[in-house]
Amino acid sequence: MTITASHRINVKWPQLGITVRAEMDVNTNPRLVNLLFENLPYRSLQNHALVSGDHLYHLVPTEKLIYTQADFKVPDRTTEPNGTVFLSGLQHLAIKYGPLTEYLPAAPCGYVIPEDMPALCEAGQGIWKACNETKQVIEVIVWDASQPEPTGHLPLILERKGCSNEVVKLVEAIHDETEKSWSGISNDLSLVHMGLTPSRAGSKGSYFATMVFANGEIRPLGYNVLNNILKVAVMQPQFDIKHLVTLYETFASVPAEFVGYAGANWLYATHQRITTLLRKTVVSNPNADDAREDFLALVSAFSKYVNLLNAQNLHVFPWKHTTEYPIPRWLMW
Repeated sequence: MTITASHRINVKWPQLGITVRAEMDVNTNPRLVNLLFENLPYRSLQNHALVSGDHLYHLVPTEKLIYTQADFKVPDRTTEPNGTVFLSGLQHLAIKYGPLTEYLPAAPCGYVIPEDMPALCEAGQGIWKACNETKQVIEVIVWDASQPEPTGHLPLILERKGCSNEVVKLVEAIHDETEKSWSGISNDLSLVHMGLTPSRAGSKGSYFATMVFANGEIRPLGYNVLNNILKVAVMQPQFDIKHLVTLYETFASVPAEFVGYAGANWLYATHQRITTLLRKTVVSNPNADDAREDFLALVSAFSKYVNLLNAQNLHVFPWKHTTEYPIPRWLMW
């Protein structure tokens, strides 16, 4: 779709009773802004930045954000005004509401309107409190402001299904599991963060390091491994199905095995089922196009699930312990 040069979205946090409006700039980043509007409305789990500063972000439920190139990036996001809305290849919609330290390039795609900045700052403080203290799950709902506010349940859209029957069945199972906790916390991670993993992962009677290590492996498995394999499969046709399966087996196996031990049991069981199907059905498929689509469907669904677990991990981790490690005062603003 093509939208007008100035188009507005609404961003609502129901648990906080706060909604802000943002004008999206289709002239600066038309590909990203159009992609966002193609996927409205949606809901997601809201996160607060942990190493960047006053920054809010959440997963946008479309794989296309992983490999859609920005038309324009600023070299340093910290210089952008408060209220800037960014879209990124990590599938994030992010909003800057105060000072940032993360001076990396970013794609500005819009701005919260000035009269809603106090509400945005209030939301930022409320989300930080939820992340750092109360662990209240905060859902975010985003919709086209020219349309009525969504009511009722917003289902997670299945983007790819695959071609072969076995692949379709597994992709639908992954999608259904992701849908269950798309804007909440999954059962496996709830158990990890209560020290109740079936493996009793931990040392010397403590499961604190289990939480650290689970997050430390799940995050790169999604962002670095699965997202980039998906990007290669979509954007690099010279990689045939054998190359793609080799990439998956080489880079996904070890972290998937470890996080399975650390408590992400459904993730590891799913990885095993994917690996079996890739070897049994996908690689041997004489129809190269169908084989590639099966591969894309499996990795797309699995990456969305793994990236969701990362978002959940970052919300429920006991960040209250950060007060034990204050940044030296002479480094502060």
